[in-house]
Amino acid sequence: MVVSLSSGYFSPCRADDFGIDLPTVKQILILGNQTFDDQVLKKRMRIKESRFYHLLHRPKFRQDFLRRDIEALRSYYGRNGFFEVDINIDSIVRDEKANQVTVRILVNEGPRTVIRRLTFSGQSLLSEERLRKGLQLTEGRPYNPNLVAVDNYSLFSKFFEKGYLGAAVTYELTVDSTAVDLSWEFDPGNPVKVNRVELSGNDKVREKLIRRELTIEQGEYFDLKEILESKQNLYDTGCFNSVEIEPKKLKMDAGEVDLLLQVRERKTGYVETGLGFGNVHANRVFCDWGQRNLLGRGYALNIKTEVAFNMFRDNEYSLSTMDLQNKYFRQEGELRFPHILSTWNTFSAGAYYERDAIVEPAVIKALGVNGTLSRRFSRQTSLLLGYGYERIKRENVVDEKAESRRRSLDCSFRRDTRDFYFNPQKGNYFNVEARYAGGLLGGEDHYYSLVSSYQDYDRLRWGTILAYRVRAGYADAFGDSRQTGLPLESRFFAGGSNSVRGYEENSLGPQRATGDAIGGKVLLLANVELRFPLPGLSKYNFGGALFLDGGNVWRSVEEVSLKRFTLFNNRADVSELDFHYGVGFGVRYYTPVGPIRIDAGFPLQKDADIDYRYWLHISLGQIF
Repeated sequence: MVVSLSSGYFSPCRADDFGIDLPTVKQILILGNQTFDDQVLKKRMRIKESRFYHLLHRPKFRQDFLRRDIEALRSYYGRNGFFEVDINIDSIVRDEKANQVTVRILVNEGPRTVIRRLTFSGQSLLSEERLRKGLQLTEGRPYNPNLVAVDNYSLFSKFFEKGYLGAAVTYELTVDSTAVDLSWEFDPGNPVKVNRVELSGNDKVREKLIRRELTIEQGEYFDLKEILESKQNLYDTGCFNSVEIEPKKLKMDAGEVDLLLQVRERKTGYVETGLGFGNVHANRVFCDWGQRNLLGRGYALNIKTEVAFNMFRDNEYSLSTMDLQNKYFRQEGELRFPHILSTWNTFSAGAYYERDAIVEPAVIKALGVNGTLSRRFSRQTSLLLGYGYERIKRENVVDEKAESRRRSLDCSFRRDTRDFYFNPQKGNYFNVEARYAGGLLGGEDHYYSLVSSYQDYDRLRWGTILAYRVRAGYADAFGDSRQTGLPLESRFFAGGSNSVRGYEENSLGPQRATGDAIGGKVLLLANVELRFPLPGLSKYNFGGALFLDGGNVWRSVEEVSLKRFTLFNNRADVSELDFHYGVGFGVRYYTPVGPIRIDAGFPLQKDADIDYRYWLHISLGQIF
């Protein structure tokens, strides 16, 4: 059966034109298109072709949908400079026996109108490169009249950001057949200064505490970047649900503007509880209590308890192997003083008790106090200095100190341009951490360490993210600790869900004859991961990943050898000195606090002690 339609017109139809059982769409044929391929056009249509993954709900054919699809295709061509495009339905061929239809669509694109020349005049404040950045209509691009207003707003925003709130932006179009010349004319006027900032909406939070977070002051030129920075500073206090800073009164003659700062407070006290799970800290429960505005002075107090326990051991996820073994416990409290001595520095003082049994069979108990001074130079860059005193007790260890006291200095530098902490899709992260313990500081543990990490995230096509990480560290004992060596809890460990997947937790590097990990002084770790949406399941927040991990720890730098970085080795030649690789795939279920991650890792280097084909890793949050 063939239904022919001419000139793109067909009579109105109901959903039951083909009977109660609507036919499925076997194929959509688009003919005559040259600029856009079939898949690009089909993505803009509501009717879809039946695919192998349409198991339960095959797409049905409806002529009302098809009519809208034709208009959608015409609109799409129009937005891309094809103002004379002609799109019609050639035929709808039905297979009565299979209850399917094949749709044929004819496209006559016609000429394309493009931007031939783009010019700017009337100002010297901004470079042409800065003006062009982000514009939709530039030379060679298709002309879309709807985008002129978009570019107008974009250009005005560039002057607005610099404090030229009264800037005027106009344009002139010259059309020559299928070529368009677009000329922009500017009258920036004069920049305006902030006369005053009015505050409203605060009740429990003092005005002084709010104003100290502002980076723009009376008498300074209006700067949108500083306005946004001030808003983020106020959000970072945790005291507000809403922060708005807007021009209230613009006085162009005087070159002044009054700003209105409106805030909506949230409860300053809070209690939070949560659950987590994974291979490293096992299944955990935590409770967090805090006060964001202690004594009404902007001090922050936080007390947190976290307990972690094992449920499934040895890669066997079965109810018969459940073992509720305490793996980790931590009780900590911290008092934070922002803007000490009227500066942008923050001082924190805290205390904690920790019991760590993650590296079996050792149990490390630590009781400590610390103080830190941090400075944020920008939204992305910060520096932290800290001093700590700890009493350490080690149980179930061999050739280790049973107890020790430790005094240490810590320094860390961080630069973070990631777009989202829990699940970044672009940006990078760089971090350097250094520690000096003992020596002139006193105590019984004398060592130093340096660890650096770099992470990068790039968006590819079709929602795919390429992420990679490189992490390296070195630590060593000195002075009176040379004989006993680096403390167990200060050594590096590798293998498992957060380092090299495909291997048991902490199984790489030096080990005792019993198979217990003893850690090392040198760490090198690299991870590459391809994260992508799962077809048909991405709308339910499911994604997938392919990964290649590599890493190891060594007793000394002398043990590191390039010949040990071979990707594939004979099983008999594999040793603890090899750089171990793991490859695999995973499934992600994305939540607001990060993805639930299930990874199957396959070890590429197997020694005599590895008797499994793969290791299953379950955790909350991305590996990096």
